[in-house]
Amino acid sequence: VELIGRADCVFTWFPDVAAFYKDVEKELKDNGIDLQSVFGPGAAAFNLPFAAHTLNLGPFVCCLLHRDAQNWPHGICPAMAFGEFDHTCSGHFIMEEPKVVLEFKSGDIVLFLSSLITHGNAPLAAGERRMSWTCWLAGGLVRWLAAG
Repeated sequence: VELIGRADCVFTWFPDVAAFYKDVEKELKDNGIDLQSVFGPGAAAFNLPFAAHTLNLGPFVCCLLHRDAQNWPHGICPAMAFGEFDHTCSGHFIMEEPKVVLEFKSGDIVLFLSSLITHGNAPLAAGERRMSWTCWLAGGLVRWLAAG
């Protein structure tokens, strides 16, 4: 629950984005599309504003540098790493355009624009385990609504 509870930080730091996500969800529902929680029915505590989630259970998750070009461009994406790895030596979170490399401890979360910033993470050392959880809003949902 602690990992899931942290992903709602977009509400605090980016209230306009969170409100937009909720508006998209409501408009989809008004159009007969009811997005179901990935956490199952009755998971009200996990009612996050994100229409999509990726849970990479690896256990040796290492993402090559990439951009998620199909995500909503203005959408804030929380990404979280967890597992058993030495964050000072491996598994760093890399953002290419701003030239940032973060020591990313297990349980840390970063908020970023995944469709606009090339990102990935450094490889792990032998014997380490790393998994990740990322949330986002698919741009296709926004385009579908805009197209009527």
